[in-house]
Amino acid sequence: MRRTLIAVCGSVLAAACSSQKPAARVDDSGLARLNEAQMGPVDDARVEEGRARDALARARANEADARARLEVARSERSVSEAQLKRAQAEKDLLKRQYASKDQMAEIDQEIAGSQDRLKATDLKLQYLQQMIGVAEAERRVAEAHIITTQTLTEQSKYRAMKAGNAPEAGSVNPGDVDHRVAAAQANEANLLKEVAQRRSNAVDVYNKWQQADAASRTLARPSTLSVPPPTGNDRPR
Repeated sequence: MRRTLIAVCGSVLAAACSSQKPAARVDDSGLARLNEAQMGPVDDARVEEGRARDALARARANEADARARLEVARSERSVSEAQLKRAQAEKDLLKRQYASKDQMAEIDQEIAGSQDRLKATDLKLQYLQQMIGVAEAERRVAEAHIITTQTLTEQSKYRAMKAGNAPEAGSVNPGDVDHRVAAAQANEANLLKEVAQRRSNAVDVYNKWQQADAASRTLARPSTLSVPPPTGNDRPR
């Protein structure tokens, strides 16, 4: 039930974000009347817009990395599954050859190890799938943050023109400007909550995977993929 509610909440938030349009722009022709000092807050807001776009590019790259890690892990699972089938086939052969108890015990141990590795790999896949959800949610936050910075830029334009007594400021409805800023910030805050919830869920699966991996480590084959823990800095390694 909890997962269903989270999924529904995520879908609603995603729809809200995807339907959000670029921030409406004020008539900024009056900015030409302002001096460098008066334009300072506007310039700062524009810099923040640029940083927001850079953050979106990083979020998209992180999402692509998360998907790539999942594909590699799927290949690892195929290898683990093949190892288990091979061990089971070897056990059947040993039975037909009336192998010794020591040989049967050895192959049973190998099968158990293969099963443990497969279980750990399945948990790893589950974790990586959840981290794709985290990356998607973070990308939506980055998209929403661009909208927020755009609305703040428009707000700074109005305030600068107002402070500089530019007549063009009279054509702007400050209430509308402030409302757009508040709406954008509220939407971004909701999306950040979704990220936190998704990351919390991923932490639970990550811990289960690490426990299963430790249990199978004595017989495990070397992993071909380095997977980061579910922290806020999921950079490729």
